Amino acid sequence: MRIMSAVRESDTERWIRFKKGNDHSFSAIYAEYSGKLYLYGQKFTKQAAIIEDCIQELFMELYKNRKTIGMTDNILRYLMKSYRRKILRHLKRELRYEKNQIKEEIPFEVSYSVEHDLILKEESDQRTKMYLTALQSLSPRQKEAIYLRYTKELEYEDISEIMEISVESCRNLISKAVSTLKEFMQNNYSDNII
Repeated sequence: MRIMSAVRESDTERWIRFKKGNDHSFSAIYAEYSGKLYLYGQKFTKQAAIIEDCIQELFMELYKNRKTIGMTDNILRYLMKSYRRKILRHLKRELRYEKNQIKEEIPFEVSYSVEHDLILKEESDQRTKMYLTALQSLSPRQKEAIYLRYTKELEYEDISEIMEISVESCRNLISKAVSTLKEFMQNNYSDNII
């Protein structure tokens, strides 16, 4: 007697089944990851239409090209990398049409869920303001790297692949961001830090 329902299908197995044309695997991938991609997209833009369009385009392209796309052992990493490229291309196209906005980097905003907000409210308002102010001192790429590492708890290898930088550059980016946060906190709030 096999107990398949209790054993979770690995990413590799699910991906292989999807590539072979299994619609249930495709639906399961969409159901599990589309919400996560939506939240990630909100870090780049608040325009729901752009976020949703990029997710739909990504999954339509995946389905259309399923037989020729590469293998992966980490579906979330694969999707986040592809989605990030897609949404950045879309936003850069839009910025070209906006005459008054010339930006070198696409913004990346860190915001928290309701659950996260409740936890933060339990701490002092002053400490919360300190952290949020400190986060604003980071560059968009540093914010994204910190978000992926500490909020999404991804490994450096996954972050480097998603952001399309080397693992060493990823480590340096996060290290510099943490140092910037520490320095900002020490310089501005040294009396209040525990």
